[in-house]
Amino acid sequence: MVYNLLCQLMKGRDTALAAMLLVFVCVASWGLFQLLSARAAFLHVGAMMGSFMAANVFFHIIPGQKKMIAQIRAGQIPDAEPGIVGKQRSVHNTYFTLPVLFIMISNHYPMTYSHANGWLVLIFIMLAGVLIRQFFVLRHSGKASPALPAVAVILLLSMVWYLSPQTIDNTAAGRVTAAQISRIIDNRCVACHASAPTQPGFAVAPLGLIMETPQQIAQHAERIATTVRSKYMPIGNLTGMTDGERAMVAAWYAQQRSGP
Repeated sequence: MVYNLLCQLMKGRDTALAAMLLVFVCVASWGLFQLLSARAAFLHVGAMMGSFMAANVFFHIIPGQKKMIAQIRAGQIPDAEPGIVGKQRSVHNTYFTLPVLFIMISNHYPMTYSHANGWLVLIFIMLAGVLIRQFFVLRHSGKASPALPAVAVILLLSMVWYLSPQTIDNTAAGRVTAAQISRIIDNRCVACHASAPTQPGFAVAPLGLIMETPQQIAQHAERIATTVRSKYMPIGNLTGMTDGERAMVAAWYAQQRSGP
């Protein structure tokens, strides 16, 4: 309903409609992050945009083609309006493509959606995708602008810097003991990563990783630190690991690498 209302209000004014859709997607991204978990918010934004794309095809592109073909077969001069509208909706779908594709694989990149301002990260990544797509659109017409992918790369590199983990000052924080890490792992991870998992839905430890003893924890130190720091684990943060606990795990791993 919102989609059709936007189309009716701004019909024939491509720039205004594009701006309106941009604002709507940005506001929806922010709003969904306030209502849902970060990963769910990403997926719902993607589902919303994918629905827009499907609506463009179902309500405008295909019906317009059918109408024009029927007029041609009847020996009539086809009405150009359905073709114009179909082209407009096709262009919108073109710019939605890369953002939606990224959202489809975003579960593999928890450092994006797990950030405190994940909605803003998503918007910047989507803008980079739009700029890259615009470059190829213009390239097909012989008007390619190198500035477009350059700006997109700058946006993405800015996000890499923004998402990079903070350097931990071990001297200020003090040394993290193995006992502290064992308590964190026991409270937040062992429900799944045990010889007999207690977390519903897990019959065996994921990937066969068991973390019940200090020796097992030390054996998987790098993997534990990487997945905890990126907020990829605990999955969906089911066990409620805090940012302070994540910082302690990262500091502990840094100590392991630097030695006694």
